[in-house]
Amino acid sequence: MIRKHAYYLLLFFVAAGILASLYGLKQHYAAVGASACNVNRTFNCDLVNKSAYAEIYGFPVAGVGLIGYLMIGAVALFYRKEKDPSIGKALLVLAAGGLLFSLYLTYLEAFVILAWCLICLASLASIIGILATGFMVTQEK
Repeated sequence: MIRKHAYYLLLFFVAAGILASLYGLKQHYAAVGASACNVNRTFNCDLVNKSAYAEIYGFPVAGVGLIGYLMIGAVALFYRKEKDPSIGKALLVLAAGGLLFSLYLTYLEAFVILAWCLICLASLASIIGILATGFMVTQEK
């Protein structure tokens, strides 16, 4: 049943990642304390999203995520139309790269910043979902 609807589930995870990245980008530029996910010192998006690790050469990490999710979505749409195995491989490579980047950021949260961002965890769940459903979609006959 899930395999039958894997493509739509893939698009759902892409949309969820885009929304998480957009919210993270908004919060990156918002005033401190404006985040809805500041629960306590341990779960505090501001601590993560305004840390020294929240930008790469002055560009917000959430913006990197947004670009990544948009690229994955575009490749997924193109793959659906063409069913070209090389496009399917590109989809999986993008998703795997996104997962590795997300895991690196999660490592920073856990062991360097010592705070968790709920938006970032939602993004991590989205990229895991994209990779899992991407495998299903590219293996369909």
